[in-house]
Amino acid sequence: MKSTRQILLFGMLAAAVMAVAPSARAQIQTTGTLGSPGATTTIDGKQLPPPDPKFGGVIKDTAPDSKPWWPPTVVPQGRA
Repeated sequence: MKSTRQILLFGMLAAAVMAVAPSARAQIQTTGTLGSPGATTTIDGKQLPPPDPKFGGVIKDTAPDSKPWWPPTVVPQGRA
């Protein structure tokens, strides 16, 4: 059985993680049209490598039926 102190400590740790998680996503900036070869993403460098973006293309049986998509190029802050 966990003590009250352990439960309180784990609760504070969980609250701290939840408070920090949205701020990391807010600092990522994308310029250009997402999915185009010229798009760039600016990150703060606290997480390397950066998280993979969600694939935005469509894969079909033939190339003409498919939709191409490129992940944005990752650049440091101030270089976009």
